[in-house]
Amino acid sequence: MKILKKLALTALLFSAGQAFIFADAVSDYIDAYKAEADSYISTFNSGLDDFSSELGFSVPQAAVQQNVYAEAFIGKVFPSVPPHFAVGINAGMTHLNTSALAKAASKLGISGVKDDFFFPVFNADLRIGGVFLPFDVGFSFMTLDVSKLNSMDVDFTAEFLTFAFDARYALLEDGLALPAVSVGLGYSLNKGSFGATNDKAEAMVDYNVHTLYAQVQVSKTLNIPVVKIGFTPFLGLRGVISNYDNDWSWKFKGDYEAAMNTAGLSSSGKGTASSDGFGGFQPQIYGGLGFNFVFVQVTASICADLRHLGGDSSLWSGAMSIRFKM
Repeated sequence: MKILKKLALTALLFSAGQAFIFADAVSDYIDAYKAEADSYISTFNSGLDDFSSELGFSVPQAAVQQNVYAEAFIGKVFPSVPPHFAVGINAGMTHLNTSALAKAASKLGISGVKDDFFFPVFNADLRIGGVFLPFDVGFSFMTLDVSKLNSMDVDFTAEFLTFAFDARYALLEDGLALPAVSVGLGYSLNKGSFGATNDKAEAMVDYNVHTLYAQVQVSKTLNIPVVKIGFTPFLGLRGVISNYDNDWSWKFKGDYEAAMNTAGLSSSGKGTASSDGFGGFQPQIYGGLGFNFVFVQVTASICADLRHLGGDSSLWSGAMSIRFKM
């Protein structure tokens, strides 16, 4: 019985000690915040606003690279035997500069947000050949919560919803000597959120991005008929513009929120980073290789934004796809 009483007393004293330590941590933070409130709030706001604007460029990059076919033109669905179509899945990764988010989160007392994040992307797509005219149309869809896949040392939210559509017209069809050359137009709708949280505070961005793009692509399929294997190298250029309306917010939680309110300090803030219509032209170069075996094609591709090359703000994507095609 005496042992149990000693254990209970020890646990009580430990809990009390932890509570005092926590209270001191809150008090120290409040004192620092109060002394430089304008600087703190400015860091919260500017960091989240800058990261929200960053998403206006990086999210379109991820979206347009997830519906890439090796062939510049897949062929007509009618009249054609067999009709030409393809359906498959894609997995990719896009580099995202999260230094602005990390700066705001650190000032909020949220540690563990890194300056770079390579977020995974998974989607399904469908492409159907044209009728009589040499064109094809493609659709892709993605919804994903990668919170459990993130590489951050903190509770990190990363959710995506994308729907995309594009149409391509073949200026040249793949022949014995000439490559296939197509021009195309596309649109994507991208919605989701990024954020970091702990028991002290939360920083969150909800994004809504519309993307338009035009592209030109060249490809050449090389077949080995005996074993029914083919290779399709390809290269393309894109021009991307986007229209974004991204809401950001920060807030303190629990004892920190209560202490802020008691001290008459701001415990939350919010704002919006938006473009003035469609703009922010992004020239991109992309390319890769398709490997064809009977009715299956595996494609590897990479894309770089020519306005964001090198350094911490480099913007690039890579993707792999597997498709059934005819």
